[in-house]
Amino acid sequence: MLLSDWLPLSEIPDQGVKYFFQDDSRWILLWEKFGLDCGMEKSLVSNLEVLPQPDGVYFRGRIQGQVAMTCSRCLEPGTVDIDYNIDVYESFEADPEDPPGYSPLKFEDGQWWFSPEQLAWEHFVLALPDKPLCSGDCKGICPACGENINTGLCACPEESFDPRLAVFRNLKINR
Repeated sequence: MLLSDWLPLSEIPDQGVKYFFQDDSRWILLWEKFGLDCGMEKSLVSNLEVLPQPDGVYFRGRIQGQVAMTCSRCLEPGTVDIDYNIDVYESFEADPEDPPGYSPLKFEDGQWWFSPEQLAWEHFVLALPDKPLCSGDCKGICPACGENINTGLCACPEESFDPRLAVFRNLKINR
């Protein structure tokens, strides 16, 4: 089964069903499609349990793996561990503020369908850090010369000062 398949909910038994996905090529295609700059370090594994409810569907599972991303401080390659729990309820009632195609559920041909790929992708993106780091103690780059401070000190004077703030240099605050 391809992750992009829409599956009919009518074929899911009341006790639910479990899905297991581990296809690196599908993740890489999604990264390319959405312009996400990352690479596969350790295969992403997605476990998903689908539990039909009277007025919606309950999804629970987990995404685990490791991806390569550029550090937002020093711009060097780094790795991001992914370990994200999925625990979401999707109602059959559509939210009028949601754009079309937003939900992993759709009603078509008189029945409800769901997309495991869309659900896994949404939660993978939520698992990514806003600012990926190569390590927790990354010092970044020098704002003056651009040298990576993690590899050593740059040749810039230690006290660099923004000339636009020179007026504040001799400011004295009395308490």
